[in-house]
Amino acid sequence: MFSVLSQINKRQEYMTPVEQRIANFILENPRQIINMPVKDIASNSNTSDAAIVRFAKRVGLAGIKELKVELAKELHTLEKEKISRVIDLEEDDHKDIFDKVFKNTIQALYNTEKIVSRDVMEEAAHLILEAKNTFIFGVGDSANVGHDIEQKLHRVNVNAFFTADKYLCLTRLSNATESDVLFVITLSGKTTEVIEVVKKAKALGIKVVILTQNHASIAKRHSDLAIEITEEETNIQYMNMTSRIAQLVICDVLFFYVCKELGSSAYDTIMKTYDATH
Repeated sequence: MFSVLSQINKRQEYMTPVEQRIANFILENPRQIINMPVKDIASNSNTSDAAIVRFAKRVGLAGIKELKVELAKELHTLEKEKISRVIDLEEDDHKDIFDKVFKNTIQALYNTEKIVSRDVMEEAAHLILEAKNTFIFGVGDSANVGHDIEQKLHRVNVNAFFTADKYLCLTRLSNATESDVLFVITLSGKTTEVIEVVKKAKALGIKVVILTQNHASIAKRHSDLAIEITEEETNIQYMNMTSRIAQLVICDVLFFYVCKELGSSAYDTIMKTYDATH
């Protein structure tokens, strides 16, 4: 189930004043929104019909009609399950923690599935396959995801080189050509290392693909392609658990997109790699 309320809450700090007025009205009146005409939503939020439609698209939906449908589903589920997504280590028992971790992760995957652009992912796979070298960069929790996609690409004989070291990445980029690609994995897109690496790649004319959350960032602005996932962490903001799972799933899909372009040779190469290592 796609969570409209979660998407609005997580994106509020990145919204324009107009978007914030719409967001506040929806968050304060979620049930009324479901049956309210667009013109009434616009009037109550002191905006316009067009702004309402744009807002729906900004949170990853096709329009206000789809927003209402998804909101109705969400409210029904919340009423039925009556479970908070916030993990309370003092009050929650082991069963509560288990249920919340699973539900939060599943929610993150539902939301990411809804907003991620299949066309952008297909284009990213094509760039990686056509590139002479794919340089992968990620720091912190994203480093584990970067290492994973590097290993998968090696299995189909794609020249992929992962590093979490900014200086090594900059060194590789300085010797790269316009036929190479930089694939950056970052949640915020705002860390100093990520911004420096992305800007360096752009200055050298190297294509940049970024896997990041769906909000504005300097790194995303300097990228050629942005694969966007949702921001899903609840109260434990600095432990990227659900976001990491979403990153891994997207990278798995990206890998299979690469395999799809390779055709039957991908399976043969994977089996050859398997036979050599077992």
